[in-house]
Amino acid sequence: MLQTTEIAGQTTDRAAPRDNGVPDRESWRRQITPFTRPDARRSLGQIASCLPPYLAVWGIAIAVKPGPLPAVGLGLVATVFLMRMYALFHDLTHKSLFGSRRANTLWGYLLGFLLFTPYRWWQHQHNLHHAHAGDLSERGPGEIYTMTLAEYEAATPARRLYYRIYRNPVLLLLVGPSLVFLFDRRFPQKGMSRRVLLSVVLTNLALVAWAVVLASLVGWQTFLLLQGTTLVAGGAVGAWLLFVQHQYEDAYFRSPEEWSFELAALQGSSFLQLPRPLGWALGSINYHHVHHLSSRVPNYRLRDAHEGMPVFERAPVVTIRSGFAAMRLKLWDEERGALVPFPRGSRAAGEARAGA
Repeated sequence: MLQTTEIAGQTTDRAAPRDNGVPDRESWRRQITPFTRPDARRSLGQIASCLPPYLAVWGIAIAVKPGPLPAVGLGLVATVFLMRMYALFHDLTHKSLFGSRRANTLWGYLLGFLLFTPYRWWQHQHNLHHAHAGDLSERGPGEIYTMTLAEYEAATPARRLYYRIYRNPVLLLLVGPSLVFLFDRRFPQKGMSRRVLLSVVLTNLALVAWAVVLASLVGWQTFLLLQGTTLVAGGAVGAWLLFVQHQYEDAYFRSPEEWSFELAALQGSSFLQLPRPLGWALGSINYHHVHHLSSRVPNYRLRDAHEGMPVFERAPVVTIRSGFAAMRLKLWDEERGALVPFPRGSRAAGEARAGA
């Protein structure tokens, strides 16, 4: 069933929610289809906006052979373009940046090695995340792991300590991402298909060649400082984005029998309010609710879809300030239907449910 509403002077069909609050799938798919068509020239222009500038930073380093502090400064500049590149890589893994599957794959492999990320490996992991985001029975790949309050209360002291360390902001934002980029994505893992394994091997070989050539041109110290800065700074921004996209008080986690794909996107994926220049640098990934409802919408049409479809009016809004404040939330309280901080003392359950 469709309802009619008016947006910007135009009459459009509203995806009528069902009795349980879930939008009608046929309706929203029909409405979002126009936003899923990629523009090859615009996509190539986006790649040109970050790939040549990123390589130019390395060109400057080769030319001037900077000292330690300038090398870190160049690394921070490179991180800006690297973050935008990651957003485009993200689209490529969803095959939404180009209409051609081959073009998405070729560009995905190229950008992937610069991002220390095997294209096929990340594609597989991220598709699992999209298929199961918010499903309590399928927590794991591609997301920040979240225990329920009941699971935490029933856990052993060692398990609680491990989880506390894992959710510590220093590890979550600064240490963890670098370990993932340097080690987790470098080795074969159980269950990998041959195609995914080949992606890992090819990326590793390309990275070895990249490191050897650049280090021979700028020196190992400069290479490690510049590349290390991009890994730490870019990893921190990326980890924080992953956090605020799905971790806030009124987030969405449900048991399999209650889980809904639409509600996981519209309630469990945030709209992060950012200044336009910062949104550009991040490839509009702040419109994450739109992306989770339809991953085929290229980044440069996410905002148009958000503003043009009434179904997105219900998306939870997160700001930079509230996103950092949400880092105190650690556990999903199934009774309250909310993320809560770690409980304190012997009154663990009562305090958490009271919002202490």
